[in-house]
Amino acid sequence: MHTLRQQLVLTTAVVFSIATLVILVAARWIVAGAMAQETARAGERSASLLSASLAPMLAESDLASIEELAQALVQRGDFSYVQISDARGTKLASVGPAQGSDAQGFVRDLRMGARVYGQASFGIARTGERQAAQQVQWQLLALCLGTLLLAAASQVLVARLLTKRLEALREGADRMAAGEPNVQIEASGSNELAQLAGAFNQMSSALSERFKAQQAAELSLQQANEALEQRVAQRTEHLEQTLARLCQTQDELVEAQKLASLGALVAGISHELNTPIGNAVTAASSLQSLMKDTAQLVQAQQVSRRGLSEALHSGEQMAGLVLRATQKAAGLISSFKRVAVDDSSQHRRKFDLREVLEDLVLSFGPGLKRSQTRVELLVPHGIELDSYPGPLDQVIGNLIQNAERHAFNGQLGGLVQISAQQLGERVELQVRDDGQGMTVELQTRIFEPFFTTKLGQGGSGLGLSIVRNMVGGLLGGHISVRSAPGQGCCFNINIPLAAPARPM
Repeated sequence: MHTLRQQLVLTTAVVFSIATLVILVAARWIVAGAMAQETARAGERSASLLSASLAPMLAESDLASIEELAQALVQRGDFSYVQISDARGTKLASVGPAQGSDAQGFVRDLRMGARVYGQASFGIARTGERQAAQQVQWQLLALCLGTLLLAAASQVLVARLLTKRLEALREGADRMAAGEPNVQIEASGSNELAQLAGAFNQMSSALSERFKAQQAAELSLQQANEALEQRVAQRTEHLEQTLARLCQTQDELVEAQKLASLGALVAGISHELNTPIGNAVTAASSLQSLMKDTAQLVQAQQVSRRGLSEALHSGEQMAGLVLRATQKAAGLISSFKRVAVDDSSQHRRKFDLREVLEDLVLSFGPGLKRSQTRVELLVPHGIELDSYPGPLDQVIGNLIQNAERHAFNGQLGGLVQISAQQLGERVELQVRDDGQGMTVELQTRIFEPFFTTKLGQGGSGLGLSIVRNMVGGLLGGHISVRSAPGQGCCFNINIPLAAPARPM
């Protein structure tokens, strides 16, 4: 690493060297340009003299005089070569080599008055131009080298004076770094370095005072830190216990929410089963009475052919009514069993999306009749998933219940549309309602646990939180919402056809 003194001298040498190079190149370019202009003017003067001398000879066709004049001009050194041609372009005289010459060439017409008698080509040597340029360049080089040496010597002297004061500052800084208190250095003079030394002395005194104060403060700070660490440890233990209780409470509320949904489903199914089972009991009782009366008539041999036929026909109708009622009840029970088994477990299996959603909508039917909420299923057949139907049922069921309780806000005749489309290896479901919609502020908070707009009215604030956890967890997808006040609400659910493997 170079010292500051070496850097100053080296910088001066580099700057002056670059300046010298620039001056030499510029001088050479200026001298060359001036010499070229002078050569061009000499060529013009020579062309005028040649025209005055050779035009009369060309007019008289004095070829011997033309040849003799050309040789004399070249031998005397005025031109490096001369070529004379007549007006028809016929070469009359040629003295000196034109090819390979470094002379500057000229071509001029030979006139006498307004008439052109021929043409002269001649070259003027540039040897003197190069010599003059070189001489000027060497003189400038010597001048620049002398200036460079003088500047370097001056710079060495100035650098020595500067670095002496800077060395004192460095030594003072080293002493301060070694732990010496209140370091003071010489600060005589009024230049910038003296002012810097004075500022250093003031800084050293201030740091010494602060160091003493800091030592006293560190002791009290250490004691405060120990007390603070003890308090933080106590608060951390308390927060961990509180968090554990909160997580336990949340799990209990989630299970309670699931059981509440299943209980509502059971109540709705029980109410829906009353009609077909009641019809079946009534029809079976009537059929039993009919068969008893007919048997008595047969035993008494009082039955007619027509009466027997009517009894058999009535019995067949009653049996059909019993069969249809029991089939409807069996279908409801089968759908309820599939939904209940799926909702109470998290087993993975392959299933058709529309079939699972049809069972879900059928099981929700009785509960939705009271609010007159209609559910339209716009899901095509053939979308097969290898996933968890139970969590998917809970997601869609919670969204339907959320629309019934919040979107319609007690109004009758709401519409919920469930649609789906397969996009490559994923499926996108949309649950859309025509309810009152949501503000932007509500959209940013609806998935937060325990957030509800029905606080104190039976709302737990866990429905949509459970939905987001199930979609992003077991189902391996994501859920988003679009809404505006008065324009309904649309939940977009995007999940893979094959759910991700659960960690062991």
